[in-house]
Amino acid sequence: MNTYHFPPKHWLELPNFLSAEEFKNLPPNANTCIIIEGMPYAGRHTQAQVMSEELNLPKFAFSEWVTKYPPENDEERQIIAECLRNGVYLPDNLRNKVADWALHEFYDKRHTEDEYYNRPFIMVGYPRTLEQAKHFQRFLETRRIYALVAVIEINSQEARRRMSESTVKRIGHESDKLPEVQLIRLGEYFLKTHGYLKWLLLTGKATGFKTCLDRSEYERRKHEFSEVIDRGDYVVLSRQDVSNMIMKFLGMFHFVQYCGA
Repeated sequence: MNTYHFPPKHWLELPNFLSAEEFKNLPPNANTCIIIEGMPYAGRHTQAQVMSEELNLPKFAFSEWVTKYPPENDEERQIIAECLRNGVYLPDNLRNKVADWALHEFYDKRHTEDEYYNRPFIMVGYPRTLEQAKHFQRFLETRRIYALVAVIEINSQEARRRMSESTVKRIGHESDKLPEVQLIRLGEYFLKTHGYLKWLLLTGKATGFKTCLDRSEYERRKHEFSEVIDRGDYVVLSRQDVSNMIMKFLGMFHFVQYCGA
């Protein structure tokens, strides 16, 4: 009979992943990043892009670096090509290796300190599992960077609406309809990533931001938002308003005020 052994408690600790309150209490010169999570692939990347453009913040999108990564051998080249073609995640060990190379190129070579205050950078696409988060923790720790995971949440009505619009694309980010690929996607997306995010939220290592407001709440707060999508009983906030909401919630008013958001 197989016995499952839980990992030691310290293995689950992510000291550089902060709660919202911890993040707010960082000194002004702290090095920080905001990881955009939740939503389908297109939604995450669009939100990260809008936030980067609106607030003039550097953006690290993992998918953009995968295609630039120089494979060390034919095996890596074949695995990457197959995963890109079929729309599935890279194996964790290779994904971490690509991330190490990409973050070195992005952060160590190009990221510079702002003359007046340190600017957070936006991340999307990595880390997406607990194993990747543990690996990323080492990067954060050695560079004294603190991360906030912002999980963009929609309500059940909006989720059903989006799933009915395009079932395949809402699960992954490619349109391959092969049944075996769909099974891999479902397994990885819901069991690994969904479970990872739920665990972060439960332990306070991630912060949820609701982008759907019921009609009564919206009427009370409509002066706070520039544009919404009206669904009748509820409204969906625009990407720009979500960006502002995150930065204001974290107390980073200077970015919202001076960066044209």
